[in-house]
Amino acid sequence: MERNPVQLFHHLALLLFMFSVSVSVTEQGPVPSIRTDAAALLSFKKIIQNDPNGVLSGWQINRSPCIWYGVSCTLGRVTHLDLTGSSLAGFISFDPLSSLDMLSVLNLSSNPFTVNSTSLLHLPYALQQLQLSSTGLEGPVPESFFSKNPNLVYAILSHNNLSSLPDDLLLNADKVQVLDLSYNNFTGSISGLKVENSCNSLSQLDLSGNFLMDSIPPSLSNCTNLRTLNLSFNMITGEIPRSLGELGSLQRLDLSHNHISGWIPSELGNACNSLLELKLSYNNISGPIPVSFSPCSWLQTLDLSNNNLSGPFPDSILQNLGSLERLLLSYNLISGLFPASVSYCKSLKVVDLSSNRFSGTIPPDICPGAASLEELRLPDNLIVGAIPAQLSQCPKLKTLDFSINFLNGSIPAELGNLENLEQLIAWYNDLEGKIPPELGKCKNLKDLILNNNNLSGIIPVELFGCSNLEWISLTSNQFTGKIPREFGLLSRLAVLQLANNSLSGEIPTELGNCSSLVWLDLNSNKLTGEIPPRLGRQLGAKALSGILSGNTLVFVRNVGNSCKGVGGLLEFAGIKAERLLLVPTLKTCDFTRLYSGAVLSLFTQYQTLEYLDLSYNELRGKIPDEIGDMMALQVLELSHNQLSGEIPASLGQLKNLGVFDASHNRLQGQIPDSFSNLSFLVQIDLSNNELTGEIPQRGQLSTLPASQYANNPGLCGVPLNPCESGNSHAASNPTTDGGRGGRKTSATSWANSIVLGILISIASLCILVVWAVAMRVRHKEAEEVKMLNSLQASHAATTWKIDKEKEPLSINVATFQRQLRKLKFSQLIEATNGFSAASLIGSGGFGEVFKATLKDGSSVAIKKLVRLSCQGDREFMAEMETLGKIKHRNLVPLLGYCKIGTPGYVPPEYYQSFRCTAKGDVYSFGVVLLELLTGKRPTDKEDFGDTNLVGWVKMKVGEGKQMEVIDPEFLSVTKGTDEAEAEEVKEMVRYLEISLQCVDDFPSKRPSMLQVVAMLRELMPGSANGSSNSS
Repeated sequence: MERNPVQLFHHLALLLFMFSVSVSVTEQGPVPSIRTDAAALLSFKKIIQNDPNGVLSGWQINRSPCIWYGVSCTLGRVTHLDLTGSSLAGFISFDPLSSLDMLSVLNLSSNPFTVNSTSLLHLPYALQQLQLSSTGLEGPVPESFFSKNPNLVYAILSHNNLSSLPDDLLLNADKVQVLDLSYNNFTGSISGLKVENSCNSLSQLDLSGNFLMDSIPPSLSNCTNLRTLNLSFNMITGEIPRSLGELGSLQRLDLSHNHISGWIPSELGNACNSLLELKLSYNNISGPIPVSFSPCSWLQTLDLSNNNLSGPFPDSILQNLGSLERLLLSYNLISGLFPASVSYCKSLKVVDLSSNRFSGTIPPDICPGAASLEELRLPDNLIVGAIPAQLSQCPKLKTLDFSINFLNGSIPAELGNLENLEQLIAWYNDLEGKIPPELGKCKNLKDLILNNNNLSGIIPVELFGCSNLEWISLTSNQFTGKIPREFGLLSRLAVLQLANNSLSGEIPTELGNCSSLVWLDLNSNKLTGEIPPRLGRQLGAKALSGILSGNTLVFVRNVGNSCKGVGGLLEFAGIKAERLLLVPTLKTCDFTRLYSGAVLSLFTQYQTLEYLDLSYNELRGKIPDEIGDMMALQVLELSHNQLSGEIPASLGQLKNLGVFDASHNRLQGQIPDSFSNLSFLVQIDLSNNELTGEIPQRGQLSTLPASQYANNPGLCGVPLNPCESGNSHAASNPTTDGGRGGRKTSATSWANSIVLGILISIASLCILVVWAVAMRVRHKEAEEVKMLNSLQASHAATTWKIDKEKEPLSINVATFQRQLRKLKFSQLIEATNGFSAASLIGSGGFGEVFKATLKDGSSVAIKKLVRLSCQGDREFMAEMETLGKIKHRNLVPLLGYCKIGTPGYVPPEYYQSFRCTAKGDVYSFGVVLLELLTGKRPTDKEDFGDTNLVGWVKMKVGEGKQMEVIDPEFLSVTKGTDEAEAEEVKEMVRYLEISLQCVDDFPSKRPSMLQVVAMLRELMPGSANGSSNSS
């Protein structure tokens, strides 16, 4: 068949077109397909350096990628890659994945990668969801991040080390709905963030957990569809922008844990149509609570705690808040009557009004109005009247805390109907009457803390039906009768405090069955009989699980004689530490030492009883040897009883013992030599007993004041009078042998003459030797004085005087790894060039540190102590011997006599645990940082009163007065432009933030020393993008 020439032309043209397309494709690379997707994924697999779980082992070229682990396909192409939490590691980039042109979801969260942020510019173009939280992403966020990834809808980059936030980040974020950059390392100002109409799609913005400063940009109101705004845990200042009230879709606003000041703008009430959560806690916000929140009928959480809010709480607010679940107003200055409108909140679960100035009575109609109520916390207020019996009509109640108020009357028996009640806390009120036996029906009760009231009667046995009890504190009441033996049924009881009552009878031996008991305080009662050999938790008991896990523990230690006993354990949730100083009857006790925090709660992990106070009773008999098996015991108080017999040598096994008081008893015998092993003993009192013999000279005992051993007539040795050398002079036995008497007398006379001559010769020789030595010493002293005078001539500030040098103190150094050098003062003067300023390298609360070069050429650091009291030598020697037994990686080797543990630098947990830790070093370092920043010493009563540098700084920062703690000398030398000065001030504030992290009360929250170094390096001049080269 003949072809038409026109048709032939069309065929040739088509073939030419197909050939040209083929050539073009060949030149541009392979056509994207499942094969190219597989190649890209295998390239990504190659840069993974560690795959411990073998999750990528199935990624093989001979298998379809669509069945590989973490890979999903749509229409034969890879569209999802999810390797969340696979423990993959290595230095990775996203370049190999850039060719996955159909990939829409990439999730590599929770893998220990290291990723440079520039790799964010090489993501697949079609990507819509990006989740890279906890992937080791570091560096600045690229300015063109969203312009290079224009299809992104979700970007989750939280919990990384991103260091810089570009001001124009949101300018090209047209499609972004969720942006989560929380918990990175962003610094600098947030006020420059440019927010225009390009953020119309943004519904969630999370920048929490960074170090952003300055004020919130009002232009955030341009993000009209914003539902969640979270800027918490930053360093933001200024006031809350009124424009945030224009966000008509806003559901969750979290600005907590910043330094925001000013009043809460009433315009925020304009967002009430959608608002579900409002969190403004831990700021410096003042003024009243605006009434404009009344229409917020959808509001579920209102958290305004830890601010400076004042004025009465507007009762009308709550009347329309039918959805409210959590009302948190603690730690403010809010006054007025308790809001009766709480009864309108049918969904309310938690009411926390702790540490305010609420007054009046607890309205009886709270229940059953707020029938969903689970927690009612009112400690540290001005509440009066009785506890309403109607509270029993809120059946879901778990916590009732009325501590430090003015409640009176009796505890309602109706509270026994609260089957879910876990905590009944009402210490320091005026409650009276008996503990209602009906409380025994509260099967879930864990804490019964009613100390410091006027309760009376006996402890009801019905109470022991509450088998979950963990903490019972009835101290300082008027209870009578015997301690019920049924306490032994409480297997979860960890703390039992019955001190300062009128309890009588013997200590029940059944307390030995309390397998969780680690804290027992029975002091100041009328207890008789002997001390049971077994008390509380025993070695080998089952591990404790979850006991006291939800409590806020504080140990208030008595340091004077104004109150009996060592101290007390308190539940301190919602109470300010300084509040104790304002309570009249508690103020009579000298309890300046107050320990709290996570370390104190760790005592429930101990294997035996940790705290035992049986003082001020009428106990008799011997101290049981079995107490020496309580290996975790740190406090043992047995004073003011009628105990007799000897002190058991087994107590020397208590390696953790810090306080031992057995004074005012009838103890006999010697102090066991095993006490020399008690390295952590900081307080011992054995006075007013019948002890005899020599005080052991090894260890701590001989370094304590004589008053601790007073009124023991037979006791001797340092620090008391020296012991007499008994039987050292044997009596002569006269002979009656008359036959040989004459010859013996003659021989004796002759021998005496010879001995006398020898003695005279020896005496003469000794005189000559002593004279020679004296002359040499005098010559040496003259040389030393001459040397000192020359130093004084060249250093006018040197005022040292040497009339007669003392020999170095005699210290037991058997435990040191090397021989200690005993140096004289004149040698130190010479080695430091008269303690010149040029040799000074540091100073502390009790002395200065100098660099010195000894005669043998060795370079050492010498700390020159400041004598503050007559007990300086005792404390010095005790610390020296303790130091010899401590081996710690952050302690430099000791070459000669020195001093450690300067007050003000020691972390609070050391006083409770007597343990050196790396986090303790971080605390001490933080104190040094605060010294440098403030120009103040850590302990100075003129500056801080009863607190110290750390407490003073925290108080100022909490009041929003952080600039007041910075040394004015720093601020006076800032020069240059306003912008430069502002940067310097920001740097100082950041420096303060780092210091406060180091001195956090909770060791677990303190950074490691490496993290501290990393944060400080970011402040070094010349650091780029939050990092710098190591110097």
